[in-house]
This record gives sequence, structure tokens and C-alpha cells, in this order.
Amino acid sequence: MTDVAEAFDEDERPYAVGYRRPPLETRFMPGQSGNPAGRPKGSANLRTLIEKVLKEQIALREGNDTKTISKAEAIVRGLVIGALKGDSRSQMTFFRLAEQMGQLEQQPAPLQIIQRVIVDARTAHQPVSAAEAAEYER
Repeated sequence: MTDVAEAFDEDERPYAVGYRRPPLETRFMPGQSGNPAGRPKGSANLRTLIEKVLKEQIALREGNDTKTISKAEAIVRGLVIGALKGDSRSQMTFFRLAEQMGQLEQQPAPLQIIQRVIVDARTAHQPVSAAEAAEYER
């Protein structure tokens, strides 16, 4: 053994510094953040801020009536009114928004005929006559 290793007992040996074993002095202390200048806890990200602002209620006067609607609804209403007045930018924005939401897709036609075909395993390989084929197509 080396002189340094012999000088310490088993309990007093220095901490082995190496791969994934930083010196004890530079380790994070309990309760201390690794990034003290980072984003503070509880601060909202951009998505949360936008959702919060768009959910806020505002007063809307429609004729003599006053009602409260969300800011998001007010924006959509303004977009539709602009599109109806002929503003091409509002029309393009509205149709792009509707397309992204799937509002412009055609709905598939509902099923009208449900047929049940039972095939006999013994006769499945036999050719079908023209009359029988026409009967199955109906």
C-alpha cells in the first residue's frame, strides 16, 4: 500500500473522486437549486398564458343587450364579421382555421345496406353461374 492509504484507517479514507463521483465540496447542497437563475417555480409558459388570456371574459354590446363572452369568442366573431364584409385577409384566415379544425371535410355517407353472406366451405371453390352471381349482387 501507498503511504497515503496507510495513513488513513478504513473509516477515515478520503472520498474516491472519479467518473460520476464529484468532489464533496462541489456537490449540490440539500435544498439548493442547480440552476438558481433559472425559471422560477410557478411561472407559466407561453401556452398557459395564451389560454388564460383567451378565457378572460369581456362585455359585448349587441344592439341594446350587453352580454359577456370570452376573448377567444370575440376574436372569432370579429373574424367572421370581417369575412362577411369582404375582407380577403379575414376570409383566408377564417377558412384556414376552419380547415385546420376539420370543418371543411365532407362527412362519409351513412351505410345503407348491410349484407350477410354465408359461404359454404364445400361449395366455395365451385364456379357460380351467371344467374346466381346476379342474385348475389342485389
